[in-house]
Amino acid sequence: MLGKLALRNTKRNLKDYLIYLITITISFSLILAFNLIVSSEEVVKLSSGMDSFKNVLTFVNIVIVFVVCFLINYTTRFMFEKRSKELGTYMLLGIKKKEIARLLVLENILLGFLAFVLSIPLGFLFSQFVSLVIVKMLGIPEVIFISLNLISIGLLAIYFLVIYVLVLLNLLRRIRNMTVHDFLYFDKQNEKKMFRNDKKRNVIFMVSAILGIFSLLLWNSRCSFENFSDESTMTYLMICVIMLIISIYGISATCADMLLSILLKSKKMKYQKDNLFVTRTFASKARTMNFTFGTLSMLCLNFSSINKGVYKSSIEQTAPYDVHVFDPKQPFDDFNEYVAVIDEDYTINKTFEYNVYKDSNHQLQSLYGDEQFYKFDPVMKLSDYNTLLKLRGMDTIELKENEYFLLTDSQSLYIVEDNNDIKNLKISNRDLHLKGIDTKSFWLSMTSRGRFIAVIPDEYVEGLEILEEHLIVDTKEETTAKLEEKLATELNHLLVVEDEGGTTHNEYYRVSIRGTVIEEQNTMTAIMASICLYIAFILISAVGTILAIQSLSDSTKYKYRYQTLQRLGVNDKSLFKTIRKQLLILFGVPVVYSILASFCMLASLNNVYKVLLANEFIYLFYFIGGLAIFFFVYGIYWIATYIGFKRNINEES
Repeated sequence: MLGKLALRNTKRNLKDYLIYLITITISFSLILAFNLIVSSEEVVKLSSGMDSFKNVLTFVNIVIVFVVCFLINYTTRFMFEKRSKELGTYMLLGIKKKEIARLLVLENILLGFLAFVLSIPLGFLFSQFVSLVIVKMLGIPEVIFISLNLISIGLLAIYFLVIYVLVLLNLLRRIRNMTVHDFLYFDKQNEKKMFRNDKKRNVIFMVSAILGIFSLLLWNSRCSFENFSDESTMTYLMICVIMLIISIYGISATCADMLLSILLKSKKMKYQKDNLFVTRTFASKARTMNFTFGTLSMLCLNFSSINKGVYKSSIEQTAPYDVHVFDPKQPFDDFNEYVAVIDEDYTINKTFEYNVYKDSNHQLQSLYGDEQFYKFDPVMKLSDYNTLLKLRGMDTIELKENEYFLLTDSQSLYIVEDNNDIKNLKISNRDLHLKGIDTKSFWLSMTSRGRFIAVIPDEYVEGLEILEEHLIVDTKEETTAKLEEKLATELNHLLVVEDEGGTTHNEYYRVSIRGTVIEEQNTMTAIMASICLYIAFILISAVGTILAIQSLSDSTKYKYRYQTLQRLGVNDKSLFKTIRKQLLILFGVPVVYSILASFCMLASLNNVYKVLLANEFIYLFYFIGGLAIFFFVYGIYWIATYIGFKRNINEES
């Protein structure tokens, strides 16, 4: 009996909660898709860095489970409110509360099970798309087919059980505390004012606003090269996010009530058109988590974009040449063995060797704080530097007898830029004047001793001790990570050394292969981009679903409001215009704080990333791109809600 009734009710309510069903199905599908990806041996073998995908995804799935659990619980509550009179009637007919609880649990399980079943084929299709994205980002020509496996489906089933157990326990607790009267008149309860005391409301608003501003300022203060390498920075950034969430929730709970109070005090605004009706509707729906989800989804989209933006710069900073080997020991290795191994599999266009020399003055190293480790500054010849520039297709430079040129990485530029202490330096016992500073031609292993290197005229290196020897190999074919593995294997006698204490350790870091770096960067970009888009899409869907369910429930729960407007002479055109305004405000207000907060956070991150991007303003392009994706998905929910709202009004009127 209860089974048939539960099945009938599920079919009847399916139309009203179609958006909810679609969102839950897609959420489960994405969870399954990413589980299939990380469990695929073919994908894991694409790159050594793909192993970390599983660890990242485990944490992400915990966040997603929380969001989906919140979303289902939120929807269940609205379903419960809408059907409260029906449930009260069941009790009057003699059906026990225990049986009603079983009925609701069975209905929710049927709806969830339907989403679970639909998510399996849909998740399988999503996994093929995600694998295609990853393969494209890794630059691999072949297509990887992801197969279904019972482990991933079983893991999805565990997530499903955890979510629904938590949700249904909360539903049973709510039913247990209700009487027949509560059921029958649940939808007739007057909406309570958010704050009885205006002073309390104003204080909460001000504290939330100050907390939000403080969190953004703290975020901005930590987003700098001076602080980004500090281990405590990540802790500070997490604290900023937590404070921002509290701020968002506080403002969302108070701003609507403040707007309503202002409107009620102004008779001119109060009775103008449909202002009062629309404002009251918005005020009753402002205390939700959709503000928070909106901000977090925007931040995920922006971080995904800016991460892809630093891709090319990161490669040039790490491995601008096909093969680079350096040797810091004396006596130095013979590079001929490296060239011979490379020549077996690659066509060598050119090889070039250069030296880095020691200058005992170490004025540059003292700027970076490295003088306690290295009592010298790295120096190289002008001719060697120009040869390196030619290999990269860059313009060469000229130096006068009394000039030197400074090279550093973009992260250390702030130390020497506009620094009068380096305008004139004593290098090789000669007073030299700074001609210029360059970061584009510097790469991280150009020298292993510090983050500054001085380029001086060739004749000035005479008498200086050689610090390091370097080998650059330019190949016709693109190098791959297999070459690095081959060098490590066949030249193990050169790269594994024994210290004075007799302990052996490897120095594989002395070999840099461009193909390996590209693969690592591709892997990191693929992981970050796919994970961030995964989180962002679910968060945006959660926002849209919550708002859609709120609005569609109101269209039936408070149908008398719209019927009253029609009786007062409001035609359908004006009524639908009021509905559009109502939905635009309900959907639009959460976006305002989301956009402002995410823009401020992205602008702060740009302080760190701008030196790696094409230019310092390109983050605006990424921000607009993320905004476009956000509004595209968000707009679909708004349109679907508006269509459903009109349908409900027409059916009920």
